[in-house]
Amino acid sequence: MVARFVPLLKIKRRGVVWLRVALGTLLSGAACAASVTTTSNAGGDDPEVELARWSPGLEATSPSCWQEGELDAACLRTRYEHVPRQWPAPDMDEAERWLEWGPIPGPGSDAQHEAAQDASNKQIVALGARLFFDKRLSRRQQISCASCHQPDKSFSDGKALAIGEDGLMGKRRTPPLFAAPFAKDLFWDGRVQTLQDQVLGPIENPVEMNHALRDLIVRLRTLDDYPQAFQQAFGPAWNAGVDAQGLARALAAYVVTLRPAATRFDDFLAGNVAALNDQELTGLHLFRTKARCMNCHNGPLLTDNRFHNIGLSFYGRRLQDLGRFEWSRDPADLGLFRTPSLRNVARAGPWMHNGLFPSLEGVVRMYDAGMIPDAGQAGPLIPRKSPRIRKLNLSEAEIQALLAFLQVL
Repeated sequence: MVARFVPLLKIKRRGVVWLRVALGTLLSGAACAASVTTTSNAGGDDPEVELARWSPGLEATSPSCWQEGELDAACLRTRYEHVPRQWPAPDMDEAERWLEWGPIPGPGSDAQHEAAQDASNKQIVALGARLFFDKRLSRRQQISCASCHQPDKSFSDGKALAIGEDGLMGKRRTPPLFAAPFAKDLFWDGRVQTLQDQVLGPIENPVEMNHALRDLIVRLRTLDDYPQAFQQAFGPAWNAGVDAQGLARALAAYVVTLRPAATRFDDFLAGNVAALNDQELTGLHLFRTKARCMNCHNGPLLTDNRFHNIGLSFYGRRLQDLGRFEWSRDPADLGLFRTPSLRNVARAGPWMHNGLFPSLEGVVRMYDAGMIPDAGQAGPLIPRKSPRIRKLNLSEAEIQALLAFLQVL
C-alpha cells in the first residue's frame, strides 16, 4: 500500500488569510496594499511583519493561470519572472509563520553563534574536516563521520537506517546536514541545541562510533600531529592540547560551513526564468499553492526547522517511533520530527526519518493520500497527525510536475 504513495499538499484558497513573514523578506505585488504592523517575537530575534487580513487575497486579485483545470506555463512565467520578493505569495495556513525562498546562505549562522565564530578561523575548520573524515574516531577504526554523512549524498548515506560500527543499525535514517548550521534544535528529535553537542553524540553512541570520549582523546594524543594541529588551530593560549572541547569545536566549525550545491533552482531564484522548464515551473507553483508544501518547507533552505507530526510514528506497531517525545516525555511532542531541508533532496534518499521511502515518488503519493490514518484508539499518549496533513487530490500530471521540481532542488 505504501509503495503507491508520493508527496505533497493541497490547501483550499481562502478569501481571508493571515501571513507572517520575516522582515528581511520584502512583500510581493499586491501585498503593498495590505495593512502592515511590525512586532518582535518573544525571543527578541528578527522582527516580523504581520499582514492583517487580505480580502480577497493575492491569488484572487491576480490573473489566474488555471486553464481548463490545468496550469498554463506561459502565464506562470509572467508571475515568476522576477526575484522571489516580487512573486505571488504562497498559499499558507492561517497565522502560519513563513520565510520566502532565497539564495543559499553565506558564511556564518544566526542559530549556532559559537560554531560560526570558530568557522572564521580556517585552521579550526581544516582540523574539523580532517577529524570528520578520520575513521580512527570510532573505537574499532571502522567508520568516520563521513561514512554516514557523505558529501555526494547530501551528507546522508543512501541507507534506510544508519549503520554504525560492527554493522549495528540505528532506528532512524542519517539526516542530511545542510540545515544543521541554521537550526537551534538538532537531530531528528531536537534533543540537543548546539553543534558541539551534536557532533560528540554519535562518537559515544554504542550503535554508531561506540567510542568513549576519554579513550578517543587518549588515542588522538598519540596519532600523527594531532596535538600540534590542535595547538595551531586554537592558538598559543590553548593549553589543553587534544581534549573533548577542542574536538567538539573543530567538528562543529566544519559542519557549520557545509552548504548545498547550487542548482538551476538557484538560477531561477536569481531571476533567470528560463532556468526551469514548463513542468518544473508548474511543480514550483504547485509546491507553493495546491500541494501545501510551503507550510513547512519555506526559507532559503526550504525548512522551517520546526517539529511536526506527519503521521509516520507507527504507534503500537513494529516501526513505532514517537520522535521528540522519546526524550522530552511531553505529550505535546508525540510523533514530532524536525522538518528536513529539501535542498539537494534528490540526492538524499531514501526519505523520511525512518528511510521508509526508496523513491521521491512514494513520498509525494503518500502526502497526496494524506499519510497514514491516526490510531483509532483515544488517549493522552497517542500521537495525532498535524492538521496540516490533508488529502490533496493531485492529478497524475501534478504529481509528475512536483517530482520534476524536487529533482531541481
